[in-house]
Amino acid sequence: MDSTHQPHFVLFPFMSKGHTIPLLHLAQLLLSRGVTITLFTTKANRPFIAQFLHRHLDSISIADLPFPSDVEGIPEGIESTDKLPSMAFFIQFATATKLMQPHFEQELEKLIPNVTCIVSDGFLSWTLESANKFGIPRLYYFGMSGYSSALTQQVIAKSAVVRTRDGCRLNHSAQIPLDQSHEE
Repeated sequence: MDSTHQPHFVLFPFMSKGHTIPLLHLAQLLLSRGVTITLFTTKANRPFIAQFLHRHLDSISIADLPFPSDVEGIPEGIESTDKLPSMAFFIQFATATKLMQPHFEQELEKLIPNVTCIVSDGFLSWTLESANKFGIPRLYYFGMSGYSSALTQQVIAKSAVVRTRDGCRLNHSAQIPLDQSHEE
């Protein structure tokens, strides 16, 4: 990369506060390192994001995408999981985000060739297709705690959970280092 080229990251959080806030923290960190940020959201989520990033609004671009309307079980204007009438509608909500893909790609195309990377929430898996379409590296982001992420990684790496015909069971012979402060 040319030393005069400033990295430009596209960030796209899932429309749920528990997913959005960690990605906004990442945005603040990247901005402090001189990275240009374009953050994608919806019109109803923009005020929360703008308030959260109020000290950085002059150095970040926020792009609004329309949230799908006429989604069964989701009242018009609901664009965040905390506004759902019931979490029973979560699957419909998460699935509906896929309908945002054409709008995302239309806006993303306006940023080409300046985008260095897309960082999107893991629940927005369809953004990988968009990234591949434009030849942009994409990282997925799960904002859960570091401990939870590390433990999940160890469970997978050490095969601590084994699939069986009847579901899953613990593999009691797997050794997962939970406390590495005592290692030599």
